[in-house]
Amino acid sequence: MSYGYFSDNGREYIITRPDTPKPWINYLSNERFCALCSQTGGGYSFFETSGYNRITKEYPPLVVGTDRPGRYIYLRDQETGEYWSANWQPVCKEPTRWESRHGMGYTVVESGYAGIDTSITYFVPPRDDLEVWMVSIKNTTDKPRKLQAFAYVKWDLANYSYNLVEASFSNLFNEASMEDDILFVSTRFWNISSPGGGNPNARWDKYAYFTANFKPDGFDCFDDAFIGQYKSWSNPIAVERGSCSGTVGDGQDIAGALQHDFELAPGEELKFVVLLGVVYRKEDARNIARRYDSWEEAERALTEVTMYWDNYMSRTTCATPDRDFDLQVNIWNKYQAWITSRWSRMDSYYIGGGSIIGFRDSWQDILAILPNDLEWVRQRVIYLLEHQFPDGSTLHNWDPLTNIGTKTGHSDDPLWLVLGVMEYLKESGELVFLDEAVRYYDGGSETVRQHVLRAIDYVLDHMSDRGIPLIMAADWNDGLDYIGRQGRGESTMVAEHLAWMLREVATLLWFVGSDNLAQKYIEERDELIRNINKYLWDGNWYIRGTRDDGEAFGSSRNIAGTIYLNSQSWAVLGGAASRDRALRCMDSVQKHLETDYGPALFLPAYQEPDPKIGIITRFAPGTKENGTIFCHPVCWTVMAECILGHGDRAFDIWKRSSFVERGKNPDLYKVEPYVYAEYIHGPDSPTFGQGEFTWTTGTATWMWKVCMDWILGVRAELRGLLIDPCIPAAWDEFRVTRRFRKATYEIHVVNPEHVNQGVVEIIVDGDKWESHLLPVFSDGKTHTIEVNMGAAPEGIEAPLELVAQRIAE
Repeated sequence: MSYGYFSDNGREYIITRPDTPKPWINYLSNERFCALCSQTGGGYSFFETSGYNRITKEYPPLVVGTDRPGRYIYLRDQETGEYWSANWQPVCKEPTRWESRHGMGYTVVESGYAGIDTSITYFVPPRDDLEVWMVSIKNTTDKPRKLQAFAYVKWDLANYSYNLVEASFSNLFNEASMEDDILFVSTRFWNISSPGGGNPNARWDKYAYFTANFKPDGFDCFDDAFIGQYKSWSNPIAVERGSCSGTVGDGQDIAGALQHDFELAPGEELKFVVLLGVVYRKEDARNIARRYDSWEEAERALTEVTMYWDNYMSRTTCATPDRDFDLQVNIWNKYQAWITSRWSRMDSYYIGGGSIIGFRDSWQDILAILPNDLEWVRQRVIYLLEHQFPDGSTLHNWDPLTNIGTKTGHSDDPLWLVLGVMEYLKESGELVFLDEAVRYYDGGSETVRQHVLRAIDYVLDHMSDRGIPLIMAADWNDGLDYIGRQGRGESTMVAEHLAWMLREVATLLWFVGSDNLAQKYIEERDELIRNINKYLWDGNWYIRGTRDDGEAFGSSRNIAGTIYLNSQSWAVLGGAASRDRALRCMDSVQKHLETDYGPALFLPAYQEPDPKIGIITRFAPGTKENGTIFCHPVCWTVMAECILGHGDRAFDIWKRSSFVERGKNPDLYKVEPYVYAEYIHGPDSPTFGQGEFTWTTGTATWMWKVCMDWILGVRAELRGLLIDPCIPAAWDEFRVTRRFRKATYEIHVVNPEHVNQGVVEIIVDGDKWESHLLPVFSDGKTHTIEVNMGAAPEGIEAPLELVAQRIAE
């Protein structure tokens, strides 16, 4: 690896040179305060929402060019006047040594220059809303050194979008002061939306602060004083001359700079702590500064971070013959899914800068959290249910600070509610949750059960004359936004999604004794599946839908967008296809959509905009959703192949699209090799194979779930934990440790016949067990499960859950 590698235990990604093809970042967060930190300390911070509670500055797009500004430590030799940056950025002098390590909740940047070794550890403590910088500076020469350190940040208070568009005007509201060696800043104007509308008329209700556990020898609050006219972050005037100006006041472009002058004997090391945070009262900042007034206190807080992640990472683990698979499932895929579950698509180096929580996104984001933090998911489910309307429709997104949202009419939104609640019930077994009252967004409340039924009824009430769900504003693919503007366009994906959810809801209703209602939904499902196969089958695959004018898209009759991935995989997921058609449509995926990096979302890409389809056709060919390897639907393709029993094919798709695999060619892939990208440029792009839009993608949660539930085949059902692996035939064995309800399951699977799928024997705590469905234990103990795979599953009951998921002949 020319830029970095995973540590031996996989818990760190070690970057060996600062000039990565694009910034490789980490998210440091305690769920309230969030810091995006690149390998050189670039990035920015916000509190609770990215749009309305910004702390430090982002100049988009950070991924192009400079990756500036950031959280920097400048160093200056007082005797020679030479200066450099401990981060490498932004001065960018060639270091004698340099390394950066991204870990769970922290980032370390180490470097050496001119006989001075430095290390900066950045993290966000679990209990307090701030960044902590632990800075060490060591003299490795044989002579004394007189040095200066300048800690620097660029503020961007509260209003991200407003500050970006009206930069000079917004500066007029800024306030900056130095009190008790703490630099405080705030703004008199908070451009926050209100339910009643009208012009905002409020001041920001917070203070950002910047301090250190040394008494500063100088400071600046104004950026023009620290940087200087016609200068930049790479050569600030204050560092050049070796002194800050002590600027404070109001109505200026503000920054934070703290100067520290010191001497180091040969071999001597200086350690200090820098704090960057946000509070509601200045006294709170003073208390926090006292709390972190020593290196030892900062180390204790860092230990709390590592303890949290040690505990979280240990809750569901696997050990397989493939180290890349284990790296993803046990560590980095799980870590990325945690980040997306907390921050949705609110902010990244590529997109965001607003304050939006997405309804469909958030329901999917909980899926990888369920086995690892069930109580958090329970509260999240309630929160999401509160953004539904009594008729079953939902908001599409909203600002979590104001709770003001937009109802767009996306046809898929209500079905993600159904899926999310069902998955929570399977994991928890808490059927009484169905009787809990939850309010609607615009008033009133009903039970969780009624929320679910209203969601599914809403979709059933919005069908075409042919009995196919209308696409309305769009479906999961937001780019199909002109398919149904006139109210007639149909969505195959929503039809197949509905078929899946009708089966799920009917199973639940049977389980709780509502047989008549369950039968009603099964009859609805049967009719829907007949309509799907009558109207949407194209001969070798399913079309993606129909436009308002009745013309099919995703059809063999189309020159561009001839075959779409989702309408094939979801036909299998939803059980809408017969075995023959399931095999034929997935074979068509392999024939027409396969690439070196996984199956494309559709092909060929649209070369010209088509106003009857939408914005998806306006993206450059091979980018975004226009003919790319869109990683989120790749997960569903892996799942579909597992349902069909194609373990080798499923694993091959996983491998091709894996960030570990793609990261082995970093000059092509460019983005972080330790998290998923939203998409990989498609074959119609001149940069085919390049990753794009990392971190904030539904791929994180779905790929983790698919790997655990469908490849390893250990998945929660209402009646217990189901064992149904679908693995590469070459695997001899694997292990899974999984917490399920009130017990821990230690599962060992052996594959002596080298099959892809099939269980011939299960031993539970030494006794033979006659079902794929394991018993539910309530004793809080650890139970051992031995599973033998083979081609002839004699004597092992296939429970109804498994029969329903398999595709019939």
